[in-house]
Amino acid sequence: MAAVHARLAVVLAFTLTSLSTVVVALRYVNCNHVHAKPRRRGSPFSSFYCRYGLLRKLSPSDWVMLFALLSTWGTTVTNYYQIHFMDYSKVNSEQSYMVVVVGNLLSFWVYRLFYILNLCLIKISILLFYKYITSVRKSFHLLVKILLIVVISCSIGMFIASILVCNPPSDAWSYDVFMMPFYGRWPTQCYNPLYIWFSTASFHLLTDLVVWFLPIPFFLNLQSMPLKRRLGLAGIFSIGIVAIAASAVRLWVLKQWALDGFEKQGERAADLLIWGQVEQHAGIIAASIPFLRPLVKKVVGLPKHVVVARRKGREGQSPSPAAKLMAQNHAAGGGGFGFGGHEGGGGAAFVGTPERDSTPVPHRTPIIPSPSATYASEAREREGETFKMPVTPLSPVFPVDGKGPEVRDGEV
Repeated sequence: MAAVHARLAVVLAFTLTSLSTVVVALRYVNCNHVHAKPRRRGSPFSSFYCRYGLLRKLSPSDWVMLFALLSTWGTTVTNYYQIHFMDYSKVNSEQSYMVVVVGNLLSFWVYRLFYILNLCLIKISILLFYKYITSVRKSFHLLVKILLIVVISCSIGMFIASILVCNPPSDAWSYDVFMMPFYGRWPTQCYNPLYIWFSTASFHLLTDLVVWFLPIPFFLNLQSMPLKRRLGLAGIFSIGIVAIAASAVRLWVLKQWALDGFEKQGERAADLLIWGQVEQHAGIIAASIPFLRPLVKKVVGLPKHVVVARRKGREGQSPSPAAKLMAQNHAAGGGGFGFGGHEGGGGAAFVGTPERDSTPVPHRTPIIPSPSATYASEAREREGETFKMPVTPLSPVFPVDGKGPEVRDGEV
């Protein structure tokens, strides 16, 4: 007896895990985020994305997702052994049958632990990401914290319950305990694992619904962002619907598997593994897609007309306040006569106010600050020079009583 879709389960497990590895690697290497304060309140994405190659920093959400990815590789290897020990074609003695049974029971016991751990880490990573970007909304921030507590506490409880399915836990893969029902004896030291399986699957389906649909109203209500960008962010997180659908299908497959007989359960077990893999990796990929936005922009690029418009906008603006100052000076009456006595003369202009009719104000040329000082300071740092303190310390600043500066040691 061999499981139906056994080879497909193994190939799909390694394929999806490799794809998730590539996506997470791109998230870290190219488009990682840091915990920096936003430039404008209410716009958390304005300074959120940056290149990891420059900043060399990972956030808690990134670390948790990395552990989730490593855990999914453990699940993939476990799936391989599960499929391997579902094949009874080489069983020709009681000893060989015992090896297959023990290997099957042990691999499924380990798989349940990996399944709970993987989905817990994926949801924690997503919620930590929500917790950071929603720091400006206290009510949403509190809701995310509550979800974190619920996910962590329930996952710990399910993890412990899966370990203690038998007392002692080693009876979960014991050949003698497995053979007891065939002789009319039921083991009292183990409980029916279907209870914890259905509880786990139902819990993850419910939390998937909440976690993936939770940020959509938040993004749609961000008035500081253009509507097009808000809809784009909401659409990105809507990709999590794939994880929700996979979780629902897996719950249905688990129900059908539980209703089948012993032989049918062995044949349908591969379908359970397939949808478990789809559920996990859909969550990893959907949670990592928002971090790939800078990479997509770099590869695809902006339309040519947008680039030209931005370039013209930069050329038409002055980075210094000179133009604004000259416009105010002209509105006040200046710029009418130059030193030479003729209109439009160069050199300087007189401000046409009653108090400063004769005060010359020279025309300022827009000055672009030079970055040479910054480069020079970087060069000094490379050469090993340190910052030099001034020769004399600065004079202390004393408070005033509102009537004028305080006189101390003969100085004002």
